[in-house]
Amino acid sequence: MLNRRLLSFDAFSKTVEDARIRTASGGLVTIVSLVVIAWLTISEFLDYRAVVYRPELIVDKARSERLSINLDITFPNMPCDLVSMDIMDAAGEVQEEIEHGIVKTRLDAQGNAISSSALELMARQHEEAEEKTRDPNYCGSCYGAKPEGECCNTCEEVKRAYREIGWAFHDGSGIEQCEKEHYNLKLHEVKNEGCNIAGHVSVNKVEGNFHFAPGASFTRANQHSHDLSLFSKEDMPFRLSHVINHLSFGPEVEGQAIQNPLDSTLKVAEEKLFNYHYFIKVVATRFERLSGEVVETNQYSVTSHERSIVGGRDEDHPNTMHRRGGIPGVFFSYDISPMKVINREQRSRSFGAFLTGVCAIVGGVITVGAIVDKGVWEADKALRRKKNL
Repeated sequence: MLNRRLLSFDAFSKTVEDARIRTASGGLVTIVSLVVIAWLTISEFLDYRAVVYRPELIVDKARSERLSINLDITFPNMPCDLVSMDIMDAAGEVQEEIEHGIVKTRLDAQGNAISSSALELMARQHEEAEEKTRDPNYCGSCYGAKPEGECCNTCEEVKRAYREIGWAFHDGSGIEQCEKEHYNLKLHEVKNEGCNIAGHVSVNKVEGNFHFAPGASFTRANQHSHDLSLFSKEDMPFRLSHVINHLSFGPEVEGQAIQNPLDSTLKVAEEKLFNYHYFIKVVATRFERLSGEVVETNQYSVTSHERSIVGGRDEDHPNTMHRRGGIPGVFFSYDISPMKVINREQRSRSFGAFLTGVCAIVGGVITVGAIVDKGVWEADKALRRKKNL
């Protein structure tokens, strides 16, 4: 009784074997249909296994963190002894002539790295020889940069004393310590060199700027400036042309290529007194993996401006050589966005959607195959009838 009732619900009516006709064209359509089903099913499976990031925008409440800056910048026409890196931020922190965390590599005129080990060894041997021959009671003059009685026994000590009070040092001519150390001769030996500056620095997560400018930096009366006396000399072929090989904020995210807009940026300075300014908006970004791993990093957008510096020597500070039109250099002003982007890693489709897709593929291909086979069969019958007539 139950079987008879179920017969009325059978949507898959069967035909007897003797009523079926097999054709070569039907076999060909069946093979093609199976290939198409297999290909579309594999594509559906790969789409199901694909991982995508679903972005979400929230307010960034973290402000006590530090921000890591990763940089690799080349100055082909600036020797390493002349270019300095400084950082200033809205919190009042000033880092002058940064050396910790970065490496300066000297470059020859063709851009090849110069090994500095031999030069450092020669300089060390020269200093040791000077120490042995120097009178133990010797007290070198600071040339007015320090009070009477204080000593400056090396050229570097005189430079430091000049920098502390904001005096221009020029090339050390007329200074006994520098002439003994042949400081002027060393300057002319490196004047055609370049410099690559690479490394990592840590700053407060607030608005600020870091910049590369020629000459020793100093801050007096809350005014930051640089000694441009050597840079401005006519016989020194210095330029602020530069290549930004890499600039990013925060750690790299493995397997996720974050676009750094300033990477591979090339700028060629047409004159000495030139200022490059990059305005950067840093956006905190979090990546959440399917495995539970969380990576905190940053993305940024940038706009840039460049201009020639016009203006003469500052009359109030004639020896510092900072100019009314600004300081020549390469400046990066960064601002922190109040928003944060969260990228959550997810499967592109659910397993249920995958099964639904497979069923649709099988049903659709079989239906289309049946239509094609039916059309071929009817066309073949029509041709045969016409031939018989």
